[in-house]
Amino acid sequence: MKNLSIIGLGKLGSCMAAAYASKGHNVTGIDINQKYVDAINNGEPPVDEKDLAEYITHSRGRLRATIDYDDAIQNSEITFIIVPTPTDETGGFTSRYVQESCKSIGKALRGKEGYHLVVLTSTLLPGACEEEVIPVLEKFSEKKCGKDFGFCYSPEFIAIGTVVHDLLNPDFFLLGEFDKKSGDVLEDFYNTIPDNGASCKRMNIKSAELTKISINSFLTMKITYANMLAEIAENIQGVDVDDVTGALGSDKRIGKYYLRGGLGYGGPCFPRDNRAFAYMAKKRGVEVPFAERTDEYNKTIINRAIRFITDNIRKDDPVGIVGLSYKPGTYFCEESQAIHIARRLSEDGYKVNVFEPCGHSHAKEFLGDSVYYCGDMRECIEESSLLFLSNMDKELLVLSQLLSDYGNKIVVDPWRQFDKDDFAYNVKYVTFGKG
Repeated sequence: MKNLSIIGLGKLGSCMAAAYASKGHNVTGIDINQKYVDAINNGEPPVDEKDLAEYITHSRGRLRATIDYDDAIQNSEITFIIVPTPTDETGGFTSRYVQESCKSIGKALRGKEGYHLVVLTSTLLPGACEEEVIPVLEKFSEKKCGKDFGFCYSPEFIAIGTVVHDLLNPDFFLLGEFDKKSGDVLEDFYNTIPDNGASCKRMNIKSAELTKISINSFLTMKITYANMLAEIAENIQGVDVDDVTGALGSDKRIGKYYLRGGLGYGGPCFPRDNRAFAYMAKKRGVEVPFAERTDEYNKTIINRAIRFITDNIRKDDPVGIVGLSYKPGTYFCEESQAIHIARRLSEDGYKVNVFEPCGHSHAKEFLGDSVYYCGDMRECIEESSLLFLSNMDKELLVLSQLLSDYGNKIVVDPWRQFDKDDFAYNVKYVTFGKG
């Protein structure tokens, strides 16, 4: 059993605190937001995320929160930093919030005896930890990394909507170590966490920094390749992109994951990590045209989706968009292509109705009152001439049944979730990826 402190109680930090506490560790969360601190101490989730409330409840007695760095650091052996690293004007990431946290950590370490490990989970670009983070810790602690305290860079690979599950069932733990002792301490801790027996991939810090953004950049390229094949298939009579990608995915050198043509990628990580990868490479004197082209092509899918919609309706026909989040199972809409599509259609004068099964709170931050928010899918169907299915969502399983009560509807489905015969004769079913 370890005593841990976790700085930042947002989407990832609060889930990490609850997940680690559920494994028997004592966890102290730190956040400047008093509401987040109070929520944890009251046994409530500070953010909306699947399973978080349950894990907080199960961790009562082992999980607490504070705004006091000194309290948390003095009573822990390992500190995880999970604060924002926003994209800056260059396309890279800024470490200013990490540095501010490290100032407070360093001050607390100055008066602490014994070894302490600091782990950065927030994503930064290669070189940032050694150039921008560790020096701050050393300056404010008046101690030396490797001698008086340890440091690791260990970002997580999670998705909004499944954060707790992903933390406890990783494919692997990415562990960038300042020295062997730092890595040994963190690996020993990680061995207590996974439900699936995942192991650590240990390397130096710069290699780990490159690994993190490389994985996400590669996945965006794979998603975009599938989307490109879907567009090509649409222009060759008789071709079904799912037949093509199904065969490609059967090749073990390629694999089936992230290989289904549909809408483009979005969310808080994929777009920004791919752009940061391109920025990082250029800064190092390396041209990476595939990363830049991936980002450019991903944006064109919004225009293509709008053409699919507008080619099938008149200007005075209302459009219904089912699903606004960047992926199913969450309300989170950052960089969601459905949001861009809804906004563009509204700006072009179309009446846009929307329905997000997980709630509209985040969508309203982007769309405001430019669209009509439906209370359920039936209302969206009633109010719309055309339905655009932006996500592969289990909520859509009832769609064909609901549509049987209405006539002359059009369904545009980028993901080919249905067969044309699933719908009544008076429903027009249009898909991406079929010629």
